[in-house]
Amino acid sequence: MTINFLKYKNFFLVFSSLVIITCAVLMVIWPLKPSIEFTGGSVLEIKYQDNRPASQEVQDKIKDLNLGDVAIQQVEDKGLILRMQSTSEDIHQKVVEKLKETGNFEEQSFESIGPVVGKELYQKTVLLVIVSLIAMLLYIAFAFRNVPGPVSPWIYGLASFLILTHDVVVPLGVFSVLGKFYGIQVTIPIITALLTVVGYAINNVIVVYDRTRENLLRTRNINFAEVANISINQTLSRQINTSLAVLFPLFAMYFISGVALKYFSLALILGIITGTYSSIFLATPMLVAWLNFRDGKQKAKGNKKR
Repeated sequence: MTINFLKYKNFFLVFSSLVIITCAVLMVIWPLKPSIEFTGGSVLEIKYQDNRPASQEVQDKIKDLNLGDVAIQQVEDKGLILRMQSTSEDIHQKVVEKLKETGNFEEQSFESIGPVVGKELYQKTVLLVIVSLIAMLLYIAFAFRNVPGPVSPWIYGLASFLILTHDVVVPLGVFSVLGKFYGIQVTIPIITALLTVVGYAINNVIVVYDRTRENLLRTRNINFAEVANISINQTLSRQINTSLAVLFPLFAMYFISGVALKYFSLALILGIITGTYSSIFLATPMLVAWLNFRDGKQKAKGNKKR
């Protein structure tokens, strides 16, 4: 059975546009919370011997030390990680003394990252993401330079760029909400996961576009929209099976692992689900929508000349 995905292309394009706009607005209203790897600061990790106190109780104990905005994360059964502004060894010891009032614990680690190092790392990370997206655009345009049909290779590249932007912005929008309500910070592992998503998503898109190219070479007597729809159907089972094979272990990692890998796996889960959706419902429908727009514009110009 052949599913007519292009029948609802306008719905998916509008829906995806609204999702991107919503995520962008959320990131403006509730900016992402970068971890101290990017901003600089101190991290204290402790493990309680008995019952772990509530995060609010810990906040109340250290609020008089003027530590700024302290992010507290629960680790495993009895652990806590406190992320705060850069503190001296004297302040570090005062924090430990205050926390002893909440119960017996063992200090696991304490480390500080300078603001200069954090700022440089942040700038390099943003640059890396932008360069990755642009590199993908150029690669797609080059790889599909000899594709027959009415669509320019640069349109393939531009469509891929927009899809990758969609696949990165949506997870970031979710993390802006998590940062607002749960204090979740964007860490280096999360950025690494998003870069992995870029590679995974572009692979899915290339699979669909490559099948479109093959079908265009084989069947030159049917229009581009029909070829595009056939290509989606031919690659559908491959897309779903590959994504499920990756998602199952990621869900296991999310529910079983500690905090360090929990949000890394969540970023991958969000990105892979979004990437699978975009490769099926956005990749070729965007090409067909652009082609219809171009043909309609040319037809309108022709009518004006008459």
